[in-house]
Parts: sequence; C-alpha cells; structure tokens
Amino acid sequence: MEPTALDLERIGADIWAAMLGIELVAKHDGASHDPDDRVVTGLVQITGAWEGAVSVQLTERLAITAAASMFALEPDEVTEEEVTDTVGELANMTGGNVKSMLEGELQLSLPSVTSGRQYTLSLPGAHQTARVAMETDGEVVLLTILKRDTV
Repeated sequence: MEPTALDLERIGADIWAAMLGIELVAKHDGASHDPDDRVVTGLVQITGAWEGAVSVQLTERLAITAAASMFALEPDEVTEEEVTDTVGELANMTGGNVKSMLEGELQLSLPSVTSGRQYTLSLPGAHQTARVAMETDGEVVLLTILKRDTV
C-alpha cells in the first residue's frame, strides 16, 4: 500500500506528540516556509522493493524548540548538534513509519540533515507522491514522500 497524505498527517502528528509533546495540525492551504527563513531538512532513503525517500522540513526556530523538548533544555542552551540529532531522528521515525506501510523487503538509510535558506531538495529519478504541511504555533512542518521512478 502506498502511503497517502492522510497517512503522513497521522504519522507526523503521532511522532511529534509522543516524542516531543508538540501538537501538529494539518494545514490544507498550501502553507510553506518564508523564503527568508533558515530551514532544516532531515531525509532518509528507502531502498529495496520500493525506492524513494522521506523528508521532514522545518524552520530552524522550530527545530530548536523541538531539540529543547527532546533534550529537556532551554532553547538558548540547544547546540547545532542537538538540532541535527533531533531533525535526523524525526526523519528516521517518519521514514520508519512510512516503510512499515510498504510491502516487500526494504532498508532504511541513516538520516541526512542539511540546513540553509532558499535551497532545493531533489532526489534524481524521483517524483513526489505525498506532501503535507502541518503547523504548530505558527511554524510550518513539511513532510514529503518521494518515490523513484521505475524503469
């Protein structure tokens, strides 16, 4: 079964609530990040019977808030390494949940994390199959599934 946008909404809301105590709600208005925002992206690849990737994108502000929650710190105590660990773990858990919905023998990569302003994330030979925008306290989280095209 191919995961849908509704599946991605449920997965995101469940992970953020259980792991961070943060409530995410779906935004159905095409929300995105402000181009001036520094964004942090975590990505895991799925290989095997199904090939693609799952990404989690959030503003650096929200990544710091999430890391503070995960490590029981004040936001001003959070290090770049803790932000990277948190976003990587969010990608890993989201990708693992997506992987569990797919059939066949599959492997999940270690997460990759990047950050910056106005960058594009692409997976050569892949297309987007699901994307959801979710929000907490005015901050947007984008969850995306990319599937590699089969030859």
